[in-house]
Amino acid sequence: MARKLKGKRTSKGLKAALKNHKQQDQLIQQQRKKQLNAERAKGQKSKKTLAQAALQRKRESSVIPFGRQQTLLLIGEGDFSFARSIIEQEYIKPENLIATSYDASVTELNLKYPHTFQENYDFLVQEGVKILFHTDATKLVRSMKISKHTPWGKVIGPEWRNKYLDNIMFNFPHTGKGIKDQDRNIMDHQELVFGYFDSAKQLFALVNGHIKNNKNNHTQGYALDKNTKGDSEDGITPEGYGKILLTVFAGEPYDSWQIKTLAKDNGLMLDRSAKFAWENYPQYHHKRTNSEQSTTKPAHEREARTYIFKKFERKRNNRQQEDSDDE
Repeated sequence: MARKLKGKRTSKGLKAALKNHKQQDQLIQQQRKKQLNAERAKGQKSKKTLAQAALQRKRESSVIPFGRQQTLLLIGEGDFSFARSIIEQEYIKPENLIATSYDASVTELNLKYPHTFQENYDFLVQEGVKILFHTDATKLVRSMKISKHTPWGKVIGPEWRNKYLDNIMFNFPHTGKGIKDQDRNIMDHQELVFGYFDSAKQLFALVNGHIKNNKNNHTQGYALDKNTKGDSEDGITPEGYGKILLTVFAGEPYDSWQIKTLAKDNGLMLDRSAKFAWENYPQYHHKRTNSEQSTTKPAHEREARTYIFKKFERKRNNRQQEDSDDE
């Protein structure tokens, strides 16, 4: 026979316990619901925030990182479809564009891009765009064979003799080596980007510096085109620097290239950046460096950004500005 338990639970006590348990359960559910709502509210953006984000995206998609009246040197053009696109979209005048390729000749490019290059090349030649081959992004002055005996105007043409070089642009730099070790691959591309920045500075100083000296000589040493910020009205610094543009894909391994740090190490700073809107360049077809094949994922589905760098400038405090104004 089972032994009776001590104590006695009445129906009233049981009812109270159940009621208390129900209340506690409701309280827990309420707390959970409140926490969930708070998390949802935190994650949801206000209509104003969403509208601002949409406006920002619209602004970025309409940005062309160079002016139609400016000059532009394109580096590493591949099958020359980007150069063709910006001419057809009238983003720049043909006479203000120089397109270059790392490859040595038309024959070599036809072998690499047999279905796309020749048509693009013929179009650019017909439009009067200057085209150079065997141009190394990291050795621009040397590979373009610019020297005292063969100055800029002689290499590019007499119409460029007194024309400033405003922008140098390198889209999607790649060595084409296919290094599988990620650390080595990152380092290899950092060397490429660093060399590009340094080489672009040298070319700017040589080309624009010479033009500035000629203009100053004609104005008896007075630089009439300078403004109070140290830049000329055409955007060229006293050293001759224009803008250095670089377009890269978002994400890894590109983020690990640390292009802003490489720019800083070259005495440059970020002026601005903008989303690379593929829809702005409908004729542009991004290809691999070493063949006509497209990349694994279609380029237009990949997010990319164009960074515009300029000569580094230290921020001046109010005291320095006042002293400068008093001179």
